[in-house]
Amino acid sequence: MSVAKPDQTASGMIDRTTATEAATKALRAIILSGEIAAGTPLRQDEVARRLGVSRTPLREALQRLEAEGLVRLDVHKGAVVAKPSIAQVSEIFELQQVLEAIAGRRATVLCTEADLAELRAMLAEHAMTDDPATWEQGNVAFHSRLYEIAQKPLVSEMIGRLRNRSRLYVHMLAASPQGRHRADSEHREMVEALADRDADRIEALIKLHLQTTLEWLESVIDAQPSYDGFD
Repeated sequence: MSVAKPDQTASGMIDRTTATEAATKALRAIILSGEIAAGTPLRQDEVARRLGVSRTPLREALQRLEAEGLVRLDVHKGAVVAKPSIAQVSEIFELQQVLEAIAGRRATVLCTEADLAELRAMLAEHAMTDDPATWEQGNVAFHSRLYEIAQKPLVSEMIGRLRNRSRLYVHMLAASPQGRHRADSEHREMVEALADRDADRIEALIKLHLQTTLEWLESVIDAQPSYDGFD
């Protein structure tokens, strides 16, 4: 019986993983750029050719993007670029309010001066950019660092999954100068509440931050066409 050489098997897995990651990154960027409109069917043969990958890593990329809420997969209708949904973002933010409040309260107990200095430096650098993509990356980094302080790995993991699921909505926020400015101001208030060890205030600020963002998103989503690609 012949046995595949370990290095060949590992190489094949690495190649496929790399292709999947590349396809995910490229297709995510295309969708978030608006180059492919919400509701547009994604013909896998065409997309695979465009991205220069085979069908297998593309299918895996589509599954990843479905988990991020950027793609909808239907057994009969295939892959479609997802349309922003008020119902979806409301549910995501409702769960975030619970989990992030838990992490925020715990962080007020455990944060150090070094943690506060790092968060303030992140915000100072963050506020200097006018580039939506750079701001979006900084926003993710700030929230991730804040909740790491709580030292609750499972809570942080669940928050990360929810924030990953809300990538489309954060991208919409990042595109708005007014939205970015408001979020930056709210982030600074959260850090000062953390510095004061004020658990009640940071919980209130976290919930207000998410609620204000949700209300802004609802106004934006309401103004978009109703077509969802499945009619």
